Amino acid sequence: MASTIETNLDPNTSVGLSFPLGFVGSRMFNRTKTVEEQAQHNLRNLLLTNIGERPHQPAFGSRLLEVVFEFKDDALIEEVINEAVDKWLPYVAINSITTNTDATNPNRLNVTIDFSVATSPGATDQIVLDFNSTG
Repeated sequence: MASTIETNLDPNTSVGLSFPLGFVGSRMFNRTKTVEEQAQHNLRNLLLTNIGERPHQPAFGSRLLEVVFEFKDDALIEEVINEAVDKWLPYVAINSITTNTDATNPNRLNVTIDFSVATSPGATDQIVLDFNSTG
């Protein structure tokens, strides 16, 4: 069994699938090459999936889409994110969650999540989720 560092450095090894699923040339799906890259995709997929949405795994997901515009309650947004990550992605440590309203569009909310992966606790990564209440 290769270590995480060896896996990350091996150009012939894929760690998982990237989202959204799509085709690349003759390969069936886009793939991720590092644990950190896969963690980004897993985190985004988890948070943007509603609980009950996934067939055969109805408990998977988060309530983020349900609460994101509920009085712009930053504490509730943070609680929902941490709850889902603690349950489904225990190898991901959330370092900070920041919400920002777009000054030019009050119906847009950006949620920035800084995180690290247990295999590389010193390295931090970030995803930004962009929500628009008008569709």
